[in-house]
Amino acid sequence: MTARLIMLLPHFPPDVAADGQLFWLLARELARSGVQVRVLTWRPRYQGLSEPAPSHETREGVEIRRCWAPAGGKSLLGRAFAAWWLTYTGFWRALFTGGTLLIPSSPPTLGLVGWWLSWIGRRYVYVLHDLHPELGIALGRMKPGLVTGLLRFVQRRNLARGRTIAITDGMAENARKLQPKTDVQVIENWADVAAISPQPKAASQFAKAHGYAGAFTVQYSGNLGLLHPLDGLVGAMRELPDCKLAFIGRGARLEATRAAAQGTGNIHFHDYQPLGELADSLSACDVAAVALEPGADKLAMPSKLVGILASGRPVLALCPETSELGQLVAQSGCGVVVNDCKNPKAVADAIAQLKADPATLAEMARKARELATRRFGLAEAARTFEGLLSL
Repeated sequence: MTARLIMLLPHFPPDVAADGQLFWLLARELARSGVQVRVLTWRPRYQGLSEPAPSHETREGVEIRRCWAPAGGKSLLGRAFAAWWLTYTGFWRALFTGGTLLIPSSPPTLGLVGWWLSWIGRRYVYVLHDLHPELGIALGRMKPGLVTGLLRFVQRRNLARGRTIAITDGMAENARKLQPKTDVQVIENWADVAAISPQPKAASQFAKAHGYAGAFTVQYSGNLGLLHPLDGLVGAMRELPDCKLAFIGRGARLEATRAAAQGTGNIHFHDYQPLGELADSLSACDVAAVALEPGADKLAMPSKLVGILASGRPVLALCPETSELGQLVAQSGCGVVVNDCKNPKAVADAIAQLKADPATLAEMARKARELATRRFGLAEAARTFEGLLSL
């Protein structure tokens, strides 16, 4: 009997959310192996970006159905309404669509669709890309109280009856603490290492178009979110006038980062690039930065990392050395870790050392690509997910 997977996803291409792009790669790969994949999603609206997309289409063997959803906004009320709408409409859409459900962890209430339907025999896979409310508390965005209590109640339900996938060992450990009954395993994020491969910066159309080909360039590509401390990186560029820093993306910290960069002529901002041009834009730098707040360790992992590794770019990891991200970068030798990541001088010194040592930079680039192909390949992740469908 052919396996059937229903992906219930808040965002999906042409939306630019990283989670949606990851699941598109997975859906496409599973469809190629014979799995019947249907994506139930909503209109593109991530971070205010809207792009027309058909309500029903089939792409590379994946059936995609979209319906309307509110943008959500920045207010607590707006986000709560958007989460309720996704959960309410998601339940009714999933109820009348047979197959194993795959549901991501954001918004947390969406996982309740799987929990509710499990009582009538539906199987679901719950994918943890972040763990709330613990992450919100760790970042100082939430305080213990009624809301966090409700979110914990929701997460315990989500983790109780389905199969849980965590993207790091630390997240799996925290899931077990929150819900001892959870059936959790680790499947790390994946990249299409065939579509994204190491390219010379001089060959990048993005680098040529924006003047990065002739200067040592640091790139931060992806969500500028609350998880990501960027002030140290911005401040470092004032001490490195012969280098350039390219931000590509949007997020909650975009405007604050723009304000901090005012008067610094070697920092530039660009909007998200289309998924089909990601390989080219990722190659438009000498070093790629990834940042993670100390409190977020074991509760999240930047999804942008796998694309950076696939593109063969050395990693500038702005995070604690003891974090899972820091240990991965240090142990693999694919980059450097700046423990004091909010200190502009510490970040500037790390960049200057990389710039002064092309041989080491080239070796880090080689190790980055090797790590991507060995550990973060799409095909292996798809085989593991396919195995879950037959359990």
